[in-house]
Order: sequence, then C-alpha cells, then structure tokens
Amino acid sequence: MPGRPCGARNIGTSIVCHRTGEPRSPFQGDRATPVSRSESVSEVREWLEELRGIGMRPGLEVTAALLARLGMPQMQFPCFHVAGSNGKGSCCVILANALTLSGRSCGLFTSPHLCFVEERIRIDGVPISAENFDASISKVRDAAEREPVTLPSYFEATFLAAMVAFADAGVDRAVIETGLGGRLDATRLCVADCCVLTALALEHTDVLGDTLAEIAAEKAAIVRPGALFIAKWTYDAAARKAIEDAVPPLQRSLAYWWRYDRAMTIRFDNADKSHRPIRKIEGFDGWSSFQQDASRLAEITLGFFFDNSVGVVVEPAEMVESAVMHTVWPGRMQWLEHEGVPLLLDAAHNPSGMEKACEQLRTQMDKDSHPTPGVILLGCTPQKDIVAFLHPLVELIVDGEVEHVVVTEPQKGRRPAVPAAEVAAELEAQGVPAKVEQVVEPAAALARAVQLAGGDPPSPVLGIGSIYLVGNLLEAMGLDNRESMTVLRPAPEKQYWT
Repeated sequence: MPGRPCGARNIGTSIVCHRTGEPRSPFQGDRATPVSRSESVSEVREWLEELRGIGMRPGLEVTAALLARLGMPQMQFPCFHVAGSNGKGSCCVILANALTLSGRSCGLFTSPHLCFVEERIRIDGVPISAENFDASISKVRDAAEREPVTLPSYFEATFLAAMVAFADAGVDRAVIETGLGGRLDATRLCVADCCVLTALALEHTDVLGDTLAEIAAEKAAIVRPGALFIAKWTYDAAARKAIEDAVPPLQRSLAYWWRYDRAMTIRFDNADKSHRPIRKIEGFDGWSSFQQDASRLAEITLGFFFDNSVGVVVEPAEMVESAVMHTVWPGRMQWLEHEGVPLLLDAAHNPSGMEKACEQLRTQMDKDSHPTPGVILLGCTPQKDIVAFLHPLVELIVDGEVEHVVVTEPQKGRRPAVPAAEVAAELEAQGVPAKVEQVVEPAAALARAVQLAGGDPPSPVLGIGSIYLVGNLLEAMGLDNRESMTVLRPAPEKQYWT
C-alpha cells in the first residue's frame, strides 16, 4: 500500500459503494496517492499556514464577508449542524455515512485534522484531493485579498474552503461540526435545517465560560429558525435551562431532548410528546459509550428529520446500523496493528472523554479471554485539572495491572504539549505502580512502547490523551494518507475485543 511501511497495517481497506452496496475501492486516479507533503506545499499552502498567527477568533463578521465575496456557496446545499463537547465528531461521521450509504452525496466538515488538512473536508467519506483543496483555498485567498483585505483565521479559511468544495462538487447535503462553542463559531453560517447538541463537558472555559450552563448556552446557540433541534439530555438543571432558553418559544415544537436514560425523546414544549427509537442498533462492539450515544443520537436525528420530509420513507435505525458497520473514525477507539503489536488509539482529550474511554476499556477487561493493555502511551495538551484528567487512567493502570507507561509530548498541535516530565510526575504522585518512562518525540515513544509490548503473544498498546498525539502516531506508522483517513469502509476484518 503506497506510503505505508511494512510494519503498519490498517484494519479495513476498502469502501462500500453507496449506490450498489458492493465493496469497492474509491481510490482511482489521484485518490490512490497519499497526500505528499512535498507536492502539496505551495504558495497557497504557505498563505494558509501564515493564518495560524491569527489564532482563535470567535465571531462571524469575517466569515460572513468572505462568503459573500465567494458568491454564497453555502446556500447551495442544506446541512446538519452538530455541536457538543464529546461525541460530536462521531455523530457527524455516522450521519454523513448514513446519508451516503442511502444514496445521497454528502459532504463532511470536521476539525481539527489528525495528519493532513484535507481530512477536514470529506465527500462521501473520502478526504478531498490535495489538488481540490488547493483550488478551494485559492478561491478563499483571492476573496480575502480583495480590497479591503479581510484575512480569515486558519479555521475560518478551512471552513470556507469546505463550503466552496461542497458547492463545486454538487453535494446533496453536508454535515458540519462546530469548531469551538457555537454562537460565534464560523460554522454557524452554514444553512442548517437540523441542529444537534451532543454531550456537554467543562472545556475551553477561558472562552466559553466557567460553568456547564454557560458552555451549554454557547453551544445551543446553533439553533436556527424553523430548524429541527435535538439535544442530548443533561442532568445539570442549569445547563438544561440554558439549552431550552436558546430555543424561541414558537419553535419548541421542533426541539427534542434525547433522554438516553429512558430510551426516549421528549419535546421541549410538551413532555407528553415522546418517541422511542425504532429498535436497538447493532454493531457497537469496541465502541466507546460516547460513540454509541452519538450513533443513537444520529438515528434519532434522522428519524425526526425524515418524519418531517414530505414523501420520504426511511428506516433510520437501519441507516445508522449500516453506517456503524461501515464506519472507521480514525483515532476514536481505533484498533490498528503495528509491527505485529495490537495498538488501540483514542483521542480522549478532556476529563469526561478520558473517563468514558477508560470505562469502555474496563468493561472489556472484565470479560473473559480479552487482552488488557500492557503498555500505555500517553501525551496531552494543557488541562484545567490535570489530576481529574489522569485519574481514570490511573485507575485503569492499577486495576488492569499495566506494567509500563511511556509519556511523550504531542507535536504540531494548536496548543503546546504538557511537558512529559510534568505528566510523569503527576502519575507518580497519584501512585501509579507501573514503570513510567519519558520519551519526548512521539515516533520514538511509539517505537519504545512497541518494544516494551513485544512478546508471544504481544501485549496491546493503548495510545491516548490528545487528538494531536493520535495524529503523530498515525503519521509515524505511515497511515497519514487519504485511504487511511477515509471514514466509510467495510467492518474491520479483525477485532480484538468482540
């Protein structure tokens, strides 16, 4: 396979044709070529990289102005718009794959990327080519450099490129993931007829607010006039009120809580109006609870959406079940194999994400005949509460009798890594009995973890702590190409925990 060293193998290598249902490879012509760093570095890429200096810039004015200069490409297709703290990416990819498998051409915009920027813009599960990305960014640059010069941030530029690429491709629909929050996020300018809010957590408190209610208000602000709105239930009463307050009174008949604890949905304006999912969705083996919840939320979303579409007959549970079976969401509870050693990657990056990932691992450890991680490869970006972030992992290490922890420092991210020495010191302060090593460079850390896991049979390695770390590890394994980042494929040919 081009661009992949002999030691690395990605589980699941082809895709299902959304029109025939038959397995096929989507990589023809330029699709067969991994993204080449040397070929894709061009003048327009240099311009894009310079935009990183703008940093995060909440607000809609710049993006709105540039969309107008681009001819309003976002008006050419409707969108599902998804916000949340955890599970929003999984919800997006399941929604997009379900639509593609049902015969609709679907664009998918997510962020950040793991290995290369084209991952942010997918059509029918496949990242757009470097050439198509360059063409879209060139249009964005041309619009930005008209007088008066109006420069977008890096994130805004990639969102604008997605709108251009989807319009040029003539997609039937797009699924758009918010970047940060919702109210002032550039993605709020997509034309959404259905908005979804996934699980909430305390995150980005310096921007979104110090309480869950403040964060909920920012994220729920993606609601649009006349659009469906489906939100995952939260037990935080103040956060629930903030979400309900974001929906205008005359629109609450289109807004629903998903009561995951009761397997039903409840309308905002009438608690007696409830709906139960059609049936249990199969195929969740190895998925985290966040991913499972995101898939159920996608099923509910499709059910309500198509119920409100004239002349459409659809079984949303079947759509989502098919999508679950054919989805590979890189870096999210993803099993790979590297140099004969099983490797599980998860991009848990906040305390709630770490808790859910470890909860899934502990569930699997409780089953007979299932391997436990022998080595944990850990790296993270700054946390508001590093003790709370690491605590679930410490419990997993103790209960699973993990022997080795290799601490590294994620690279190429928007945020700097927490120094490996600080993470190692905190693990030791929390009483980790495993041997803790520090290997600053992620590729070298991976090599050390694989060496420690070697044996007959080898122990699994768990790579966790940051989406940027996951990207570093995939790149080190040679899996930084379009085929590896395609999210619509057959089910894995080999699963370790099933």
